[in-house]
Amino acid sequence: MAVSVIISNLNGARFLPRLLQSLRDQRGVELEVIVVDRESRDESARILAEHPAVRVVSEPAQTGLVTGYHRGMQAATHDRLFFSNEDMWFDPDCLARLEAWIRPAEGIVAADPWQWSYDGTEWIHGGTRFRPAAWSMNGLHPRRDFDFLCPLATGDLVPFPCAGAFMMDRASYETLGGWDTTMFLDYEDVDLFLRAWQRGWKCVAVPEARVYHAVGSSNQQQPGSQPVSERRYRSNRASRTLVPLKYFSARARWLGWANLAANLANNLVNLRLSSVRRDLDVLRNIRAARPAAEALRARNAEWNERRPGEGFFFDPAFQASKG
Repeated sequence: MAVSVIISNLNGARFLPRLLQSLRDQRGVELEVIVVDRESRDESARILAEHPAVRVVSEPAQTGLVTGYHRGMQAATHDRLFFSNEDMWFDPDCLARLEAWIRPAEGIVAADPWQWSYDGTEWIHGGTRFRPAAWSMNGLHPRRDFDFLCPLATGDLVPFPCAGAFMMDRASYETLGGWDTTMFLDYEDVDLFLRAWQRGWKCVAVPEARVYHAVGSSNQQQPGSQPVSERRYRSNRASRTLVPLKYFSARARWLGWANLAANLANNLVNLRLSSVRRDLDVLRNIRAARPAAEALRARNAEWNERRPGEGFFFDPAFQASKG
């Protein structure tokens, strides 16, 4: 099977040689490699020019990760899509093992590899599960926390893959409407696969497909006037309100606003005034993004009615075992 590898690159010159070599070393799969370069200011252009088989397309640095992915998908030609950050490398059988689990006829439309630290010494992303919470301010439903280090078996269901590296069936991606490109960083994967869950489609864990990831490198970037870390804070918190707005039932949409209010109150009580100012900026983000969120909700209305999005976080298949 042929796979289109879509890499979002922002000043990733120090990672590109190892990443591209690990792609050349892949076994059992035909690849086309597309690098979406987001106005890199380092040696990325020179390095990519040394690899004429790699197709390079451009995307402004200020847009989010998945806007770059979507731009790369538009240039892709194969039926399997592998989305990847630039700060990664892969075991030689990684992509073939993922592709073997893409089975749209069985409803399996995506496969999620396990991730290790860049030097291979630490396990950083495994099977994903939801855990009960009294009130979590770090997730999209306040009664559920994420657990990304569950030791699942190959083929076990996960609610969503990590947006940093995973494989998906192209036709399924297109049917879902693809990434919500209004999102900058965080929860884009949950957003896309909440729509997949509404249609009964599945993502599975593939532990033996190993990815090595220099986690956190993107936060040090500064596209435009603000560092990624600052934009990420606002985008992350805005999404906690906007995702419920897009998919939850009318009786549950208030949970996103309640979570935002709880976060603001917590910062006020603890006199974290700089965070309070940032939270007020989050409100502006929400106001700007709300028309697009409402439009997506309207397009997805049939599925929201059939399977309201809050149920995603309570699906028995996705709950962490006790103990």
